[in-house]
Amino acid sequence: MRALPHPHLPAFFSEGGALRAKALQDYLLSLREVYVRYAPLPPVRLFVLSEKDWRARLPYPYGLPFQHAGPEGLSVYAPLTYPERLLHRLREVLLPLGPPPGEIPAFLDLNLGHEYAHAVQVAWRLRTGARWLDEFVANYLFLLGLRRARPDLAEGLLAWSEHLARLAPEKRRLSDYERRRGGLEGALWFQARFTLMAQALWEKDGDGLLLALLEAAPLDRKRGHRLLVERYPELREWFRGFGLKAAPGGASSPRQAP
Repeated sequence: MRALPHPHLPAFFSEGGALRAKALQDYLLSLREVYVRYAPLPPVRLFVLSEKDWRARLPYPYGLPFQHAGPEGLSVYAPLTYPERLLHRLREVLLPLGPPPGEIPAFLDLNLGHEYAHAVQVAWRLRTGARWLDEFVANYLFLLGLRRARPDLAEGLLAWSEHLARLAPEKRRLSDYERRRGGLEGALWFQARFTLMAQALWEKDGDGLLLALLEAAPLDRKRGHRLLVERYPELREWFRGFGLKAAPGGASSPRQAP
């Protein structure tokens, strides 16, 4: 394992991954420059791994970027190359929509920033324990970072979200999303819908939601839900469209799957 030292975002990579690790490190550092204007951030380690190194270290299938918080600190993981089996699955899901707005590997690289936003959530105590709510907030943080750091990439993310929002998964309830039902199509559709709503909130309120979240930290599912619908009453009806009927202070939000 080789390294690109950095005080805030050290990168570790498998053989042959130096250029890719440097590009991803620079991308995430551009987002970090936005986030640290609001609150301090601890170091986050970036790993760019071959399939062999990934399988030797991680219990998860090789390919999709993800974030991990453990005793050693915050980390984000990306593959050295995207396996063809993953790209094939994505092409199959996207086939009914026609030509996508960009290359699938570039879209997956872009979403490494979403995983970095999850690390920011952990550092700022904005995780709630409800998967749907954590993903909604992460999409907002990710879009805000791109809007400030890389407006060109923000437009690309929105183009992908408009495209993916045209999917028609069978399961569209937040309770299904919470339990990871609905497969890849459902996950892509929910993320697209969350991103488009994050854009609407950005257009309405700029970074107002982030300031409110930081003031309310640490969050839990009840406090996070209440903050959203009290600050943006239009979200009540929007969330009901996903089958979320509980009002803040009433019955609980959908339970997180074990």
